[in-house]
This record gives sequence, structure tokens and C-alpha cells, in this order.
Amino acid sequence: MPKVLVTQPSVTGPDDPRLEALRAAGWEIKHEPSGARATPEQLLELVQGHDAVIASSESYTRAVIEGADTLKHIARWGVGFDQVDVAAATEHGVLVTTTPGANDWGVADHAFALIFALARRVVENDKIVRGGGWARPPGRDIWRIGRGVAQRASGFEMKVLAYEPYPDQAFVEKWGVELVELDDLLARSDYVTLHAPGGSDNQHLINAERLAHMKSTAFLVNTARGALIDEDALYAALVGGRLAGAGLDVRQQEPPTDTRFNELSNVVLTAHAAGITVETSAAMTAMAAESILEGSRGEKPAGLLNPEAWDHRRAY
Repeated sequence: MPKVLVTQPSVTGPDDPRLEALRAAGWEIKHEPSGARATPEQLLELVQGHDAVIASSESYTRAVIEGADTLKHIARWGVGFDQVDVAAATEHGVLVTTTPGANDWGVADHAFALIFALARRVVENDKIVRGGGWARPPGRDIWRIGRGVAQRASGFEMKVLAYEPYPDQAFVEKWGVELVELDDLLARSDYVTLHAPGGSDNQHLINAERLAHMKSTAFLVNTARGALIDEDALYAALVGGRLAGAGLDVRQQEPPTDTRFNELSNVVLTAHAAGITVETSAAMTAMAAESILEGSRGEKPAGLLNPEAWDHRRAY
């Protein structure tokens, strides 16, 4: 009987109905949500003896991949894979998949929720009312001011600018998106929302120099990866009045030990929750499970990041 380890806390347990396809195929399921925060040493002990894992945010280092000699498939719950040494997995014939597209709409909704919260000062107003006050700090209109964000923005007659090295031209034309260079986008935008991977090429994509290009009345929203923003530079811009506010769903370190932003009334904070809704959780769980089943049947799974591993993959 093949075995799968599930470390994703959003899965309720081995009897989670979204894992029915694995159970029906005869897989033994072990749910260890503590694994999401495991050290590599702890993770190696957890994953030993399992054929596949539906992985959360834990780190699959070369040592884990080499040591877990039964592991054949790392199915990431979500689209991020910066915690997986894909090169090591490829070398050792371990398939790595993500769940592309499964939470796109959730992230786009959350990005807009942060934009609304910042523009209309929702958190600040809520705090005032809860404290017994009835002051009304004025917000800002967004009327007339990633793909899903562009679609939503069109409903508010917002002019959408995008920096995208590999644009979908049909989408760009359909939604009236203007493609520009990054510095131009920063200089012209009232709301800047980040939707980029967090690899080394994008480390501190938004730094002091780029923040200086932005309007002092602009807002910055990040629902992608914490590494995209130099947090020291962002904090300095916010307290120095060089930026109106920020919505941060992701941080450089998670959970963050840096609590500076907690004290700023022009910052809205959420806990890497943008892509997690009831609907997206179901879609990501089902997609991760299906990718494992596809790989076990000898079919190239959807969302495969390392097709180079296919021909020398570890056998079931």
C-alpha cells in the first residue's frame, strides 16, 4: 500500500473528503500538520517511509531529499516552490508539482480587499468604533483610479498598468492593460500590487530606489512573496511620509519576528492568507492529490516543475 504524508494544516485529517481519490486508490494517508514548521531534520524523520507528500511551507533541502529514499513525489499545496530544492529533486528522480491556477481568484480578491482596506481606512475606522469613538477619518476614492486584479480593476474604471516580461497579448488587449517598464509603473500608479515569484532574481524587487519612484500618495500591496520587498526601505518610506500606506499579506520571515509594521495605522497586515479560501483550499487539495495519483500511474502530472526528472524518476 503506497503512503502519502500530508503536512498542510488546511487539510482536516486523513479522512478529509478532498482526499477521497487517494483513499479510493488504496493510499495510506498520514496527516501531520506540525510538519509545516518542521526543521529539515524533523522533516526527514516524518517523511521516511512515505512515497509522496502533500507539502506545506516546510523546507525540502538536498539532505531531506537524499535521506528520504522512498520519496517519489513532492506535491506542493499552492504555487510557491522556493522551499524545495528542485535541482536536488530532479537529480534524485523526485517529482515536484504545484497547483497552478487553483488559488488565482482568491489572491486577486485578497489584493483588492487590501486595496479597499487601505483606501477607505477600514482597519483604522474599525479600531475607532470599537474604542467607543465615532470619528470619521476621510478615505480616498478608488473609482477611476496579475490578471484577476486587472479584471476586477476594470469594473472600477481604473487604468491598469502592468510590468510583465512575458505578457499574454490577447488578455492585455481584452482588458485594456497598458504594458510599461517597472519604474514607469511605479511612478504613475496610485495602487501597486505585486504578483511575482520570489526567486533570487526578484529579491528586493521593491527597494529604496524603486520606492523613491512612487508617489507619496500611493499604496503598495504584496500578496506574492515577502522577499520581493526590502522591509527596511518600506518602513522608512512609510514613517517618513514618502508612501501613503501598504497592505502586506506576506513577509520576509514567516511568522514575522519584526513587529515594526504592527504599530503603523497606514499598514494592513494579514497572515499569508490571500490564496486560502474554502474554495481554493478544496481546489488545491484535490489538484495535489490528483497529481500524486497521475505520477503513480505513470502519467506526467499536471503542474510538474521538473520534467527532466521524469525519465529517471523513482519507481513505485
